[in-house]
Amino acid sequence: MLLLAALCAAAARAETRVSGIIDNNVRWTPENGPYILTGDLLVTRKGYLIIAPGTQIIVGKPSSVDAGTDQIDHIDSQLVAIHVHGMLACQGTREKRISFTPLIKGAERCHWYGIVFDGSYDQLTEVAFTDIAGACNGIAVRGCSPMIRNCIIEYNNVGVNCLKEGNARLYNCIIARSSSCGVRVQGANPVIFGSIIFANQNNGVWCDGVSAMTFEYNCLWGNSDGNFMECDPEMGVIKPMENKGKKTADSVDAHHNLCRDPMFAGTVADSIAGEQDVSTPTPTNRVTDTAIVKALYDSIPKQQRPPERFRKYESSRYSPCIDAGNPDKQFKDRDGTRNDIGIWGGPDVMGSSK
Repeated sequence: MLLLAALCAAAARAETRVSGIIDNNVRWTPENGPYILTGDLLVTRKGYLIIAPGTQIIVGKPSSVDAGTDQIDHIDSQLVAIHVHGMLACQGTREKRISFTPLIKGAERCHWYGIVFDGSYDQLTEVAFTDIAGACNGIAVRGCSPMIRNCIIEYNNVGVNCLKEGNARLYNCIIARSSSCGVRVQGANPVIFGSIIFANQNNGVWCDGVSAMTFEYNCLWGNSDGNFMECDPEMGVIKPMENKGKKTADSVDAHHNLCRDPMFAGTVADSIAGEQDVSTPTPTNRVTDTAIVKALYDSIPKQQRPPERFRKYESSRYSPCIDAGNPDKQFKDRDGTRNDIGIWGGPDVMGSSK
């Protein structure tokens, strides 16, 4: 009984409740987590929040509105948000990812507002190897260019929202299962390479018709209302490549983007890849069969579940995303080969240069 009481006391001490203002250097670690956000968190221009690999952040509902934090819109005023005006180093690793999830579980995509970068310091702000779910905007960017790489941004209303001059640098991410669109671009010019944008309920990428987005070497698939809306008209228009006079299977648009099933390891599409064409959805390879979704794992029929040995969103050996990312040397995989599209592609550490 004494041992049980000691363990319970230790577990209680490990949970940290946070809200308010960060105006100096603060570090969050797995040992002091999970961190429970009970209200808005503001990282000021003088603040620097460092989140260590493996840290878990759980976001609850606000008990009151924080009048000291500028709100983006009326929804922001009713939900918990993380506002970053200064610096955020949220840097997980391939095997020790950081996670942001809502306290209340369920199908709703708007339990909290999201992470808002608003005029942040670009060179010292990065979100890497991080999972973000259950927010109105998984990440919103305004007036700055943070680096966002190797992240899983799923089950949000909008995955990444690039607002006025929110020129995010988005590399090797998964943006999936948003109730609206995967990426929203409004008066911004983000740079997006090597990412998989799939199974969003509306569009994959929704632009404003005027922003000069750089969107290359990505894979889009299964977005219910189309992969692109009001974007560069060449995006998504597949032009079959030729090899010795023959059309190849992995055709791309004018910006080197694939519009094919990304084919994750351990899925139905993976198992039948050598037997039939998987370039269009069928009852056996539709996009709902090609995601390894922890949040819904228990609801997936046992016979359809991927083997435990597969890592989340790991590419099948048949995947068109292998060696299909940006060929620039700064994006090479850690084994020195060309960048793979998706979260397992790219180096472990990337320079902060734009």
